[in-house]
Amino acid sequence: MNNPDLLAEIEQFLLHNPALLELLKDPAKRRTLEYLCREDFDRLDYLLKNPWLNLEKVVSIADSIMNISPEISSDDLLNILCEYTVRLTDAIAATCRTYDPVKKTMVASGANNWSIERIEAIPYEDSLAGRVIKDKTHWCVPDISAEPLYKEKDKIVGMGINSMLALPIQLIDYEGAEKKSVLLGTLQIYFREKGKTFYPQQIKLVKSIVSRFSYVLAQQRKFALQKKSQIIQESRKALVSILKRTQSLDQVLSFLVAKIAETISVHRCSLFSIETDPDGRHFAILIAGYPLASFEHRYGVTLTFEEHPAFKEVYETGQPLLIEEARNDPRMRASYELYLHKKIENVYFFPIKDEDDVVMNVLVLDGDESRPLDKDDLFFSNALIQDIELCIQASIRSQERHDFFNQMLSFGAIAKVYAKKLASPESTAEELNLLYKKLYKSMLAVNDIITDRVPFAQKEVFDLNEVIAERLEAYYFPPQVSVEESISKNSVMITADKKKVGRIVGNLLDNAHKKLEELKKGVLRVMSFMEDDYVVIEIGNTGTIPEDLRKGLLQAHRLMPQHNRDEGGQGLSIVNLFTVMHNGEVAFESSAEKNWTVFRVKLPL
Repeated sequence: MNNPDLLAEIEQFLLHNPALLELLKDPAKRRTLEYLCREDFDRLDYLLKNPWLNLEKVVSIADSIMNISPEISSDDLLNILCEYTVRLTDAIAATCRTYDPVKKTMVASGANNWSIERIEAIPYEDSLAGRVIKDKTHWCVPDISAEPLYKEKDKIVGMGINSMLALPIQLIDYEGAEKKSVLLGTLQIYFREKGKTFYPQQIKLVKSIVSRFSYVLAQQRKFALQKKSQIIQESRKALVSILKRTQSLDQVLSFLVAKIAETISVHRCSLFSIETDPDGRHFAILIAGYPLASFEHRYGVTLTFEEHPAFKEVYETGQPLLIEEARNDPRMRASYELYLHKKIENVYFFPIKDEDDVVMNVLVLDGDESRPLDKDDLFFSNALIQDIELCIQASIRSQERHDFFNQMLSFGAIAKVYAKKLASPESTAEELNLLYKKLYKSMLAVNDIITDRVPFAQKEVFDLNEVIAERLEAYYFPPQVSVEESISKNSVMITADKKKVGRIVGNLLDNAHKKLEELKKGVLRVMSFMEDDYVVIEIGNTGTIPEDLRKGLLQAHRLMPQHNRDEGGQGLSIVNLFTVMHNGEVAFESSAEKNWTVFRVKLPL
């Protein structure tokens, strides 16, 4: 080391760092100076001036990041990112803002140790967070009070924060074989020191931690794409189930709509059918929706084009429609109150056309203003929309050709056996009664097929107890089963879809019948009674539902695999769906102590 100036600089450095000087008093250690260069002394300077650097802590945080599940929500992930960077740098706090490319804003998201209220969205062009996104690089702010792009400097200085480091959050993606960087947002780390020096090594270390989060984000994206691919495969199975008639149209539509809503994280997803009244005026009628709740979706509600011009626009143009400010747009004036209550801002309309290119259905997605749909979401939605169209068309065209034919073959076979038994002197009354029940049930099955043609309630006035008695007549119970009913003595008149109510009662009786056939003894109790403005159908039976089957038993958006259908899951999900279509409620109790299960369906009068 022959440079006198460098030697003088090293001497000065050692004088200011006596701890290091003590270590070098040993002659053997002193000789190591001969191998040090300026860059090495920069590193030593950095380490000595940054006692917060703990390699064990760095490794622990890095390992923890790699173990984060890709199923975690993006908001939770950004909260963890803020927490880890605060721990890593001994900062006061950290926050994140995600980039909204549609509105060109930076939206408040993750945070750690942050107590003051944040503005939900700030401009991209005139903000520090936006500057980081625009320049695609980090931004050091040694003195926040002197930074013109930081708008709320008074608030933050009042918290004891005087300096900040901002870095872009990005992930590596691929479009075909081309590698590209996708910007997600900005991470802002806050410090107490004023005039803080940000060393390149410190920035590089924080960037390496952020890049590990980018790995988790990339895994999330991969996981989401796999999930979408799986759902598209399930939708193909749903189409096949329509063709084979192993699932009802109501249930398949409910399933597909739920999967769209759950996968792309929208508040609500609604499917409308476009209908025409006798005077030629068009209106939209709700035929499927998710979440499945009476408040969220009123099946069969009609929305006229005059009151809901957005439907008219989509119907006439045949093009998708995005409304970005639904709470203020005049085309959505009839829904202002609902959207305000649900904090819905973005509404997306997707037309579904028939083979003649006429809009027959419209899918509506209600989204949060903080998360606009991206092109992958739109592609996914369009794929499932095509499946919805195919399911509707296939259901309409296959029913008479497939179901009635097969059902009538079954009906004819039972009728032949019944006729033969009637002519035989050896036939017992019990055998004839059993065959009659089967014949009657087969007739009801033909009627049930018709209920799948219209996926919303078509209401009429009828006697509920008459329908219950008709369904009960179709079942044969062993002599050891006691049937208790209180429906034959009076009438209960309601306005509802008679066929769908028949399906509700039939499916509940079917499950009770299976359990009692299995037990060979027990009690079936069937009741109906008035409760305020509702009528309650109560069907109970001896036996219990296994604990592991109770959760999610009434989900109406499930498609039950063929091998599980004997458990009653499909029938009960249809019960729930048809009940919600009538703005009713369904619940059940199953007690091992009492060895008793009861289902209660409440329908508005």
